[in-house]
Amino acid sequence: MDIDCRCSIPGHSQVLIIRNELFVGEVNVDFVEICVLGREVSHSQIRQEEKKTMGRGEDRISNLPESVLQSILTMMPLKSAIRTDVLSKKWRNLWKYSLSTATALDFGEDFVNNLSAIEFVETVNRYLSLHACKKLERFHLFFSPFDFFASDIERWISYAIGKGVRYLDIDLSQGEFSHGRSSFELPSSLFDCDTLIDLSLRCCNFKTPLNFSNFGGLQSLSLSHSNISEEMLQSILTECSLLESLSLRSCQQLGVISIIVPNLNLKRLIIRDCQSVDLLEINSPKLQSFHYFGRLCIQTKFLNISSLKDASICSNIRYWRNMSLLSDILYVLNRRNVSILSDLSHLQILTLCSGALMHLNEFEGNLDIELPLKYQNLRELQLLMSSMTNEDLTCFYKFFYLCSFPFLEKLCIQLPKHIDYPNEEKHGGWMSLKCNTYFDRLKLIKITNLKGSSNEMSLVSSLLQKAVVLETLVLVIRPGKKSNGEGILDWRILKGEVLLLQKSSPTAQIILHEFGEDDDGLNSTPFGNL
Repeated sequence: MDIDCRCSIPGHSQVLIIRNELFVGEVNVDFVEICVLGREVSHSQIRQEEKKTMGRGEDRISNLPESVLQSILTMMPLKSAIRTDVLSKKWRNLWKYSLSTATALDFGEDFVNNLSAIEFVETVNRYLSLHACKKLERFHLFFSPFDFFASDIERWISYAIGKGVRYLDIDLSQGEFSHGRSSFELPSSLFDCDTLIDLSLRCCNFKTPLNFSNFGGLQSLSLSHSNISEEMLQSILTECSLLESLSLRSCQQLGVISIIVPNLNLKRLIIRDCQSVDLLEINSPKLQSFHYFGRLCIQTKFLNISSLKDASICSNIRYWRNMSLLSDILYVLNRRNVSILSDLSHLQILTLCSGALMHLNEFEGNLDIELPLKYQNLRELQLLMSSMTNEDLTCFYKFFYLCSFPFLEKLCIQLPKHIDYPNEEKHGGWMSLKCNTYFDRLKLIKITNLKGSSNEMSLVSSLLQKAVVLETLVLVIRPGKKSNGEGILDWRILKGEVLLLQKSSPTAQIILHEFGEDDDGLNSTPFGNL
């Protein structure tokens, strides 16, 4: 385990930077580095000292003052701090000080690992009895809402509320799809808490009637597998005037999601797998980020999304008898109820799935607007391809005929993990980008899950020919097999084929990685926080 922390020693004005590698399973402390602020230590000096120390097998960290060791433990996760109890006699029971003064209690998935339900309940009750800090900043619980432990869960929530908790995360989804048990009903004491700024609830049901008046300071709310209704949602939006982030996941009692409360401060909205929603309407001029995943709504109304910069529209259904979300947007545009082109022109990042591309392609003949649709501000486009059939590839190419991205700088494409479709072969004739689209500003292309199929190689070839100022093409290769058992093209052969492709940009650098390798920090670019 790596620790990199900064702490001040009582009675000393200097700050210590402490780095240590603890191998608790072997009951061994290999190395500690202490740097007094203002004194620079080179990397080579650190390595030399590390080798000397490891060679001598010295335990120098245990010789530090107890106050320093306590400071170190307060910066470690609770479970890791407890494990230091076996290092030596000097470490024994030091973790109790860390627990008693902790302002964050994390009984999350790592903590519950290898504990039975009864052991988990007894352990949490014991630790809460040792906790002496008057204030609690964060409380996280990952457990299962077994009926005979409901009173314990209620008591833990009330404990956190009594300590003025600000960040509360109650996740009762452990084994949520087994045994057919019902969701946990939240205690009424939760709604007496006026200190919350971040609330996350999973597999928790609300009791009615509800009063959200004490949640005036709430800034972030995440609800998953909840019984929230349209009326409850409207009450939350009305009472929580400072709410900036709202996430609704698998809330199946919502038939309508209406974000139209006046003076709403909402900046980030996530809707995922709310399968019963037929009407989605948004009037949120401060909204900057919108992510939609799941069944497509029958009716969608975007009344004011003028500040929107980042949007994701992804459906897990490739075909739908009613109009898709994008089709609804264009339908509303034709009815002149909103200037959607102006709204979408503010986007800087757009993420679409292959289903959205297909819907847009099918709707082409019904558009009464000038083509191509222009996204003047878009800088990054992310496309999530669930398959790469000939039809998918045609829709991909047609998309760039229907839509124009004159200032696009980054294009990230996530290919499917496997080849499972009969009309997609590993070798064969390549299709080409049959339109006059050129990417005059595109500098970075990243394609993940490349397997070397004919349609994938056609895509890579076309992009290399159309990106005239391309600087970097990153290809992340995923090893695997087709559904018929045939192996994917060897990555060394694939690399040779890629390097032989014609490219319009003479300075373009092509980088190939096997899946899982470090790719110079580009991992964070595509598909973030979806």
